[in-house]
Amino acid sequence: MNAKLFYLVDDDEDDRFFAKLTFQQHFSDAELICFDDGEELLAHIKVNPQTQADSLPDLILLDLNMPKINGFDTLAAVKQNEIWKNVPVAILTTSCDTGDKEKSTALGACAFLTKPATYDMLAQTIQSGRIVCGS
Repeated sequence: MNAKLFYLVDDDEDDRFFAKLTFQQHFSDAELICFDDGEELLAHIKVNPQTQADSLPDLILLDLNMPKINGFDTLAAVKQNEIWKNVPVAILTTSCDTGDKEKSTALGACAFLTKPATYDMLAQTIQSGRIVCGS
C-alpha cells in the first residue's frame, strides 16, 4: 500500500512544525508536504500542471487566514483547476465563525476543522479530517 500524501498550507511556522511532528508520530502511513501560504501552493500547481492522478495529494489541509492569498481564494483556485478540483481540501483554522464554515463548504471544502490548542488534540483533529474527507 502506498503512503498517503498530505499537503499543509499554513503561514504559521509553529503550526507547520507541530503538524510535521504529529504526522511523524501518529501517521506513519502518510507523507506531509508543507507550503508557507496559498501563493506557494498555487505556484506549485502552476509549475506542475500535468500532475498525474497518482501523484496528487490525498488531502490538502488549508488555513484560512494567510497573507498574500487567503484560504478562501486558494480553495477557489484549487477547485477551479481541472486536474486538482477533485482533491479533498479540509480547512484547518483558528476561526470558529459560522460564516467562514459556510463559505468554505460553498467553495468545496470537505471539512472545517478548528485548530486545537494541544499537540495530541491536533492528531485527533487531523484524523477526523481524514475520516470525513475519505483520506
